[in-house]
Amino acid sequence: SRVTFVNNDSRAHDMNSDPQPAHTDCPEINVGFLQPGQSATTAVLPRVRNCGFHDHNQPSVTALQGEIKIQ
Repeated sequence: SRVTFVNNDSRAHDMNSDPQPAHTDCPEINVGFLQPGQSATTAVLPRVRNCGFHDHNQPSVTALQGEIKIQ
């Protein structure tokens, strides 16, 4: 499976795996920099686990954080 991040905001976002700043928990979801209106799809998510993500440039903004549950 894969997940697609879509930037529906008016500003750019840099979406990456937890933890900040290493982004090493789930490197498959490190889609990086997305301009407004842009989207990017993760690499294949090969195993069962939970992957947290955040905006690298705004890591404390909870609206830009989440978790992908791979089953």
